[in-house]
Amino acid sequence: MSLRDQGFKFCISPDKKQGRWLHPSEFKQLHSNWTDVTEWPSEKLVAFLMPMPKQQDLFAA
Repeated sequence: MSLRDQGFKFCISPDKKQGRWLHPSEFKQLHSNWTDVTEWPSEKLVAFLMPMPKQQDLFAA
């Protein structure tokens, strides 16, 4: 049985430098400011972790 099947959530720290599986009670009590990305598709996770530089918008016009 996987951690996900056991109710754990994969979460990313606010500074986006750490990611780990957290038990639901640990998530609520100690890491409530972390982002739960357990159900996110790969594309959304990549965009969250590596956003496009703001300068790229200037050259897109």
